Amino acid sequence: MRLTKRFDRHVTLIFITTVIVLIMTSYFTFNKVIRDHIHHQQQAVVPLLTLATSEIIRPLTIAHHMANSYYIKQTVQAPQLDKAQVRSYLHGFSNAYKLLAFVAVEQHNLMLDSNGKETSLSDQQAEWFHRLKSLPEEQIADIGNAENPHLYFDVKLRDDDGKFLGFTGVGVDLDEFSARFRTFSDDFGYELFVADQHNDITLTSSSLMKTESHHRRDEIVNLSSLPWFEPYHAMEQQGQANHLVEVDGSDYIISKIAIPALKWDMYLVAPPPYQQSLYWQQLVSTVLIFFLVSLALYFAFEYNITTFKNDLVKDSETDFLTQLPNRSFINWKADDIRNKHRFLSVVITDIDKFKSINDKHGHLAGDEVLKVIAKQLSQSLRQFDVVARWGGEEFIMMLPDTDSEQAYRIAERMRQSIEALKITAPDVATPLQVTASFGLAEGQLAGESLNDIVQLADRALYQAKAKGRNCVVMHELTAAKAEP
Repeated sequence: MRLTKRFDRHVTLIFITTVIVLIMTSYFTFNKVIRDHIHHQQQAVVPLLTLATSEIIRPLTIAHHMANSYYIKQTVQAPQLDKAQVRSYLHGFSNAYKLLAFVAVEQHNLMLDSNGKETSLSDQQAEWFHRLKSLPEEQIADIGNAENPHLYFDVKLRDDDGKFLGFTGVGVDLDEFSARFRTFSDDFGYELFVADQHNDITLTSSSLMKTESHHRRDEIVNLSSLPWFEPYHAMEQQGQANHLVEVDGSDYIISKIAIPALKWDMYLVAPPPYQQSLYWQQLVSTVLIFFLVSLALYFAFEYNITTFKNDLVKDSETDFLTQLPNRSFINWKADDIRNKHRFLSVVITDIDKFKSINDKHGHLAGDEVLKVIAKQLSQSLRQFDVVARWGGEEFIMMLPDTDSEQAYRIAERMRQSIEALKITAPDVATPLQVTASFGLAEGQLAGESLNDIVQLADRALYQAKAKGRNCVVMHELTAAKAEP
């Protein structure tokens, strides 16, 4: 059994080493997954910022193109405004660029857009006109249209002498802008804020984008009201390159890009990778896969090791000729019996005059006798009893929780069954008849060792041989205990 114990230790070492290798492999694999995720995230920032910038710069460029159009300038300065012609022009721009196009003419007190809407500049809905006219900037971005909010890019329209004529420009549907950004936001957990030179938020991917106000003046939200801005601003003032901001136990990575044409800044706010859902999805999936692989590996190891060990034990502790356990197995089984039972009886049997069988009929005949006797002994015992080849023509039986009287009856029954056998052996004309002698002893496992009980049974066997063989003898000490 020392071999199997060493084998167990070696297998355990191999299994632990394999698990460590798996853990290290999973660690480096997971690190690579995270690096790839961060790299992919960084790659996504570029098109994201490009998209957001194009949604602002492109409409502004189109609005400038309209304001510099000779046709528009001539048309709006005419004594009588040709509304149909202006609508056709605006409709063409709208179809070409998929934007809402408009023109507001001070001389005619009228605003027209590509949707066919006509609004008087004296109307409350056109209050933006007079407000923006008073501003020094030539180009202004503002949110209007409470029913369907748009980001309007207004460019002042002037004649060749610089006289103010009105406004022309385009409007971007905030729903479309939000929908385009939302794809990135959902995938990577970003939040977008666009603010003017006063840090008033003009655009955002959050609900702040919607408002019931025509020009949003009633609902101005400043960046300073957001929890991450003040820590970020302080770090920016100190010239720190790492804009990882912690607010109330949560971390944020802040990225900033300037939009000089409008004097705006765009802020991209995202949790670090370890706080993003994709990170945790990868982490959970990796841990789950590792757990399942380890579990499968464990059971595979357990099954194969147990099978191999049983085969190894069977081969090393089984007598080749009789296919019974050998002495090595008995020594191991004794510990198992001691742990599970209080007492046992040991029976040792010896085939009478076996040497003469070998001498007279040959070793093949002797081998056949051994095999038949071994089979007969096995069939005569109970399921929990143990029989083994003790050596030569001797066999040993261990009968757990069996007193000497029961053991005697079992041994006597086996003696009689062996005596009645007629064994057919190779090259032997007539069947062989053999007898066997039995010696038994009972012992308490708590106070006696197996060797002590075996020695007593062995002495009883010698007594049986001395009495003429073919009998069962109980050791004197055992017999004395059995007497009332």
